[in-house]
Amino acid sequence: MAGSPVQINDSREPPYKFITLIVLAVLAVIFSLVYVQFRGGFTEKTELTMLAARAGLVMDPGSKVTYNGV
Repeated sequence: MAGSPVQINDSREPPYKFITLIVLAVLAVIFSLVYVQFRGGFTEKTELTMLAARAGLVMDPGSKVTYNGV
């Protein structure tokens, strides 16, 4: 046969760049979900106003509160 040699198979290099991008994307998603969960993004919140009989019973804004029995 006359002519130039034909390459039958592609090169056998592993797709390191593609795998790296996929791993970084998965890690970014995991990090984002952990951060949002840590900040309380997946928890239901209820507005609460506390009325106290004495002036000394004051809570700071944003304090963690639990209802009785909950």
